[in-house]
Amino acid sequence: MSRHRVAIGDRYARADTPRHSYVVVALVDKPGHPPHARLQAEGGSPYDEILVGVGALRDSSAWRRLD
Repeated sequence: MSRHRVAIGDRYARADTPRHSYVVVALVDKPGHPPHARLQAEGGSPYDEILVGVGALRDSSAWRRLD
């Protein structure tokens, strides 16, 4: 598992569906909960968002960071 920082503007794709990409639009850090990132699908509607744990984004078997 990589320890890279997750920041707003970073781009990711799911490891199993690399043709769909997402952009980090917000970081969510609530007390008592692990940090999460709000991702918006590139080319999708503004409502096409998902919430993903930052730890999951760092797991290269689940998500790939795009350059």
